[in-house]
Amino acid sequence: MKKHPRYLVNLLNRQRLVKISDFKIKELIDFVLGEEKAPRTMGMNIMLVRDPVIRRYHKDFMGIDSPTDCISFPPEGLEEANVLEPACGDVVLSVDHALSYSLENDILFAEEIVRYAVHGTLHCLGYDDIDPGDRRRMFAKQEKYVLYWKTNLYTTK
Repeated sequence: MKKHPRYLVNLLNRQRLVKISDFKIKELIDFVLGEEKAPRTMGMNIMLVRDPVIRRYHKDFMGIDSPTDCISFPPEGLEEANVLEPACGDVVLSVDHALSYSLENDILFAEEIVRYAVHGTLHCLGYDDIDPGDRRRMFAKQEKYVLYWKTNLYTTK
């Protein structure tokens, strides 16, 4: 995979449950945007929150009164978090969900956070996971990027 132009990726850590470095999330999302041929003038906002916050977003924007793992907003959504203009979108991730899932499934917490970030980014770029065929394509692409992170970014300093 080749090097792409740099995109502006903003990581907003709005939680204190877990001490988080950026796990090279910014570099990975920059890579995903390049691979997916996003316009060079665009960036991405990723916000790490706790369950009560993501529950509020889930209820306010989707009408579902429960926390979830990841919510993505195309450029016209989530105005208050959209600090990059123009942005491909905003992604809100639940640290609580990532921590629970990683413990239950014996995977790295960082890997699960990265998976949510890639998943939300792909949604902002137009991918969907409702139809089974679309879901298979999206998840294959998502796991390709998570594997890239594991082999090229997570293991390097």
